[in-house]
Amino acid sequence: MVFGFDQTSYDAVLFVDRNTVIKEMLLTEFEAVLDGVVGEPEFADTSCHAAYIKIDRQLNIVGAVFFIIAFDAKGNADRRWNVPLKQLVETAAFGPKLNGVQVRIASHSQCQIPWHRQDLWEPDLSVETNTLKMLANSIQANRLGLIAEEKSMEEPPLLSETVSDDGSSSSSQQQLSNIDGQLVEREREHSKLLEEHESREQERYKMAQNIKKQRSYIASLKSLHQQEIEAERIQFSKDRELFLVANKKLQEQLEAMENKYCEALLDSEKNAADLTAQQQDNEDRMAKLMDQHGVNHQELREQYRKDFQSKLIEQTSKIESQLEMREVEVYYREEQISRLKGEIAELKTHNERLQSQSVASEITSLVDNGVHFVVSKPGIGPMSIASKDLLSFIDQPNAYMAERLGVKLEAYEAWLEHIKAPMCAGDLRSGSDCSAAIDTVSTPQEFVAGVSDRCAAHQQGGLSVANGN
Repeated sequence: MVFGFDQTSYDAVLFVDRNTVIKEMLLTEFEAVLDGVVGEPEFADTSCHAAYIKIDRQLNIVGAVFFIIAFDAKGNADRRWNVPLKQLVETAAFGPKLNGVQVRIASHSQCQIPWHRQDLWEPDLSVETNTLKMLANSIQANRLGLIAEEKSMEEPPLLSETVSDDGSSSSSQQQLSNIDGQLVEREREHSKLLEEHESREQERYKMAQNIKKQRSYIASLKSLHQQEIEAERIQFSKDRELFLVANKKLQEQLEAMENKYCEALLDSEKNAADLTAQQQDNEDRMAKLMDQHGVNHQELREQYRKDFQSKLIEQTSKIESQLEMREVEVYYREEQISRLKGEIAELKTHNERLQSQSVASEITSLVDNGVHFVVSKPGIGPMSIASKDLLSFIDQPNAYMAERLGVKLEAYEAWLEHIKAPMCAGDLRSGSDCSAAIDTVSTPQEFVAGVSDRCAAHQQGGLSVANGN
């Protein structure tokens, strides 16, 4: 029995274009194309006419299903395509005879399952351009390397019933022995070819299974990567909305300050105009009074000018200080807007980096290629880290090691300090550290803070505190 086939037939798929076979493959290879394991770039963006062929051990066609299948721009088969080829050929009606064998045919006009008729095409069975004969000639060429059984064995020559003498009888026996030897030799060659073909089919099947597993694993990684990207995209959208809201508020505040600035500027100009008019009016009135009472007009005018000048300088200084405060506020608002824009650019860059390459995918790829992660800590020795825990170890190495060793984070960090410098941490009466050399505690599970990091003199106090005395 050939691996992957039954005892009486082979399964193959032939692609046809204008009554010519353009590609042949076994059914297992076609199933790999349907699963997306391999693509067919030469069929990109086309709908191909193909035939599923059932072949007996003499390489005669015993059944055929003429179907249509579409390929996308990358040469991958349409994932929605689902035609039960084996069921159609088993339930198909018998058609014409081919090389003395009656062939079952399933086509657009002869389909036992009506809803699959749209996925089938009609072959040309005329005498001039017979599609079945063209397929049969391609199968007989045996480009697929199928093992064909001989139709009949040559009969050995019959021995004459009458033997003239002992010499002729001996010659006939020798001839019979030679024929038996040839038959045995042919049988051995046939068995050897059969075993080789079975071995090739087994290897091809194992390869297809491995490819399917790899494809499933890659699909899971892609799904995980897409989930991470989607989460980052959602977070980015939320951050962008928050930024837009904050930016809108800042723009409104900026517009309000600009309006206040314009109003203050108008008020300043109005006040200056009013002061100028008031000055002119006062000068006119002073001139009239001086003319009436003989007052020194020039002196009064100079005094008034100085008073007016001082008031004008005071008002101008006040307005300028207000304008400077407004300008500082506007500067800080613009700086805050620039910073928010920079944060958005960083978020975009981070999102693009996540889309181009996933850290988890890189770690998994390294593990698949035989890379193992081992960390060595003083007093602990080498410790392997699983790929799924690598990110946790990178983010918080001490917390990860403390959890692996079954101790609290504070105790583990105190033990690390003890391992690095095994000296007493107690205080002398003078207020300085004791710093006496002490024995090293080899494992964090045996380390007790306040006791293990003290000398014999200071351990008594640590034990008293630990016991509540």
